[in-house]
Amino acid sequence: MTATISRQRIPRILHVIWVGDESRRPDNCISTWKQHNPDWTVKIWGNAELGSRGWINAKHMRTMSKRELNGVADMMRWEILYEEGGFLIDADSVCTRPLDDWLLEQEAFACWENELVRPGLIAAGYVATVPENPFIGQIIQDIQALPTITDAMAWQTVGPQRITDAYFKYRYSNLTILPSQFFIPQHFSGISYTGGGTVYATQEWGSTRRSYDTLYLKKVA
Repeated sequence: MTATISRQRIPRILHVIWVGDESRRPDNCISTWKQHNPDWTVKIWGNAELGSRGWINAKHMRTMSKRELNGVADMMRWEILYEEGGFLIDADSVCTRPLDDWLLEQEAFACWENELVRPGLIAAGYVATVPENPFIGQIIQDIQALPTITDAMAWQTVGPQRITDAYFKYRYSNLTILPSQFFIPQHFSGISYTGGGTVYATQEWGSTRRSYDTLYLKKVA
């Protein structure tokens, strides 16, 4: 019998970050990922991990926590991915079908936020990578070197704009950028994907729509 050699490179781990009021954590959304991907390990990172780990950007996280918790999650995202690898998803995303194995057969992947209304902007809510990826490590270092991360919105200093700027600055050619429809078929602007292609998830836009106070009560599947 010939042994099958696995081409998978990205670990089969789903990471979800939720800091703040854990009684309002959208477990309804998170459970959809578990249901559709039972052979994946799901790790939830919360207040305990935020307070107990030696984060490289702990100082910036403390500053950002007074302003935007989603920015704290963004900085945690990069360090988790660098240390463990895997696929880090937004807590307010709803999985609609199992993830395919081919997604793991690369060094890293992400997706565009929306090609029509945000052309060229990489979404930070769906990023996967192998452990110790030097590109992700560089993002962590770039944030660490900033004198402040609150001189603009979090999405600009530590989130989508950060990974986008790094991608073009360092010309990181091993990042596969998938179409937005894969994970963000409905943009907060109102534009929606209506084609017949693959859609793995939908996005609830909890931070943008300020709906986290009730999202955990919503029937999502």
